[in-house]
Amino acid sequence: MTHSTRGVALCMPVLDDRDGIADVLPRIDRVLAGVAHTVAVVDGGSRDGTREWLDGWIASHPHCHRIDRPKLRPGCLRGDATHAGLLWLLANTEHDVFVDIDADGAQRPEEIPTALDHLATHPGCDVVVASKYVAGARVTGRPWSRRAGSRVYNGLLRAGLAWSLHDYSNSYRFYRRRAAELVARADTRHDTPVFLVEMVATWLASGVRIDELPTFYEERAGGRSKVGLRDAVRGFTGAWDVILGARRGRYRMA
Repeated sequence: MTHSTRGVALCMPVLDDRDGIADVLPRIDRVLAGVAHTVAVVDGGSRDGTREWLDGWIASHPHCHRIDRPKLRPGCLRGDATHAGLLWLLANTEHDVFVDIDADGAQRPEEIPTALDHLATHPGCDVVVASKYVAGARVTGRPWSRRAGSRVYNGLLRAGLAWSLHDYSNSYRFYRRRAAELVARADTRHDTPVFLVEMVATWLASGVRIDELPTFYEERAGGRSKVGLRDAVRGFTGAWDVILGARRGRYRMA
């Protein structure tokens, strides 16, 4: 595996993901063995033993850090957690590749080396998205309602932002430090999963090249999704806001 000489910064939002992180964090360490890396686990106020398990893990894995980001209102605040983790990693590490990954196991850590190799061998590419909608991708265990909603959502964003990108909503991403710095400076306004779309809008407006690699997405076997009906409505209204903001130059960096 070719990799960045300054290492990898990983952001992992969690909320009641005790079983997920107990599986995913050791897998991350295995695939990044020999590669300098820091994991920022952003906890939204877990009450299922996630924090206690994580504290035990951190005691013997000092490259892992817990950031407490309690939820201040109902609904999925994935955007707030991702933003907070990104800012912490920029301020506290010198790593030059960033990774956003979920804690529930739906996104396979074993795909990390492939994405790092792609960045290392394609110097013109600053962002890699693990895409569910390109040739070679696989999605298993996902209810048809979520599949249909995701298709419509991404179709709306493709029409409004850029047809060249297929998967705007998948949170599994790999990007260079300069792309992270663009997001840190951008006029982002959403703390929901819509923030993930704002990240892409910022990169597109700044001329960043985004490549997509096929992913194997396996719906979580246990627990429940943090995204409810209210979040779906916020997602579609937020998508319109991002599209309109992009057309008005909101995300264009000076």
